[in-house]
Amino acid sequence: MKSLHLTILGSLALSVAFGMIMSTIFSRVYPPSGSPYLYVPISVSIFMIPIGLNRRIINARLDDAERRVSDFLRDLSEFTMFGIPLSEAVMRVSSNNYGALNGDVRQLASSVSTGTPVEDALDQFGKVLDDPELQRIGIILRKAGESGSNTSDVIALVSQFTSQMQLLREERNSEMKNYNLILMISFAVFLFVMVVIDIRFFAEIKFASTQGLIFQSAGAKVLKRIFDIGIYVEAVGIGTIIGLVNDRNPVTGFVETGMMLLASSIILAFAGAI
Repeated sequence: MKSLHLTILGSLALSVAFGMIMSTIFSRVYPPSGSPYLYVPISVSIFMIPIGLNRRIINARLDDAERRVSDFLRDLSEFTMFGIPLSEAVMRVSSNNYGALNGDVRQLASSVSTGTPVEDALDQFGKVLDDPELQRIGIILRKAGESGSNTSDVIALVSQFTSQMQLLREERNSEMKNYNLILMISFAVFLFVMVVIDIRFFAEIKFASTQGLIFQSAGAKVLKRIFDIGIYVEAVGIGTIIGLVNDRNPVTGFVETGMMLLASSIILAFAGAI
């Protein structure tokens, strides 16, 4: 989580710096009234995209660790099946490679090697990656050891359960990718329609204003800004939905939100709609 906090601070600094520079340039060199509608969304995208990418890297590590949990538990089950104590089994499997889970496994083995009871050491399992799912597995193993039940059978059942849950999660993620694609396409269609309206409809009003209908021109500017803001609000809404659907965290959708804001402002600028 430390890397995420550093990314937030860095992105915020870049976003503010970009906004200040663009504001100065537009106000002194090219001061159209619509300039903030161009550089403000770009500044927001500069803030959002790095944070979203960092969050996805963290999520990828957690997914890899959760996929390796079943391998770790299966190895533990094989050792404890032959009467080897759980603490010794942990020490033996700690030399195996479990990918992103290695940090938690090594920390667990280190605690056990210093004399900490394995039941107490399991309370810290999952703290390296700060993953509630891994911490829950550590609690289950600790309770199994404390109850005096057949630890090998419990570990085997937990391993089987985590494997099934991982398959369901991967299937769900595959379905969500299609859903995210549909949302992005819907935004592209919405943006295209809004750009056409901006170019054709407001161009006609501007032409009419040159013939003395000044009140139409003033009303058109207000309506034009409402259309611009509506596009950006739509981008933020779709990005938030993508994040919530993927992992119930809107930060995950910052990448799509930033990309849509950036694309919208650039397209509107080239189309002369801003």
